[in-house]
Amino acid sequence: MQKNAFFLVLLLAALSFSPGCLEDEGTQGDEMVPEFSIVADDENTYSSESLTGTNYIIHFSASWCNQCRPTMHAVTNHLDNETYLVVSTDGGDGEQEALQNWHAQVNESVEETTVDAPFGMSVELAQEFEINNTPTLILIGKDGKVIDRHIGPMTEAEEIDAFWAQAQ
Repeated sequence: MQKNAFFLVLLLAALSFSPGCLEDEGTQGDEMVPEFSIVADDENTYSSESLTGTNYIIHFSASWCNQCRPTMHAVTNHLDNETYLVVSTDGGDGEQEALQNWHAQVNESVEETTVDAPFGMSVELAQEFEINNTPTLILIGKDGKVIDRHIGPMTEAEEIDAFWAQAQ
């Protein structure tokens, strides 16, 4: 029993000196949003330059990501008139018609609400951010700096509020 406790303490001590294991990986520090330009399903162009001066969320998703849909509905319907951009990580979603179909499918997935956000595609932007999981939400400040990164669903109002409040 004492051996197990000793090894557990030793393991925890080793992990505390290992970079990234116990620190808050959500805080991004001085990371700037990479330059991007996306033509969305609403036929408007959204870019890092045009969004400077605005706090916004980039939600990395894909048309096949079913667990992303509840997050899209929750975030877009909870935040009033905040900039929220859904970006596919799948190159097959890039055609205008495919983006519009995906947006329609997301809206049909929940009868009571609609996702009032532009849908675009940028494999390059996903690669720049090293996106490996969907959903991943990235909060960008008015100065273009990454404020926080959330991996996984986000559907609770308190969680959405806490995430967005970091930009205020």
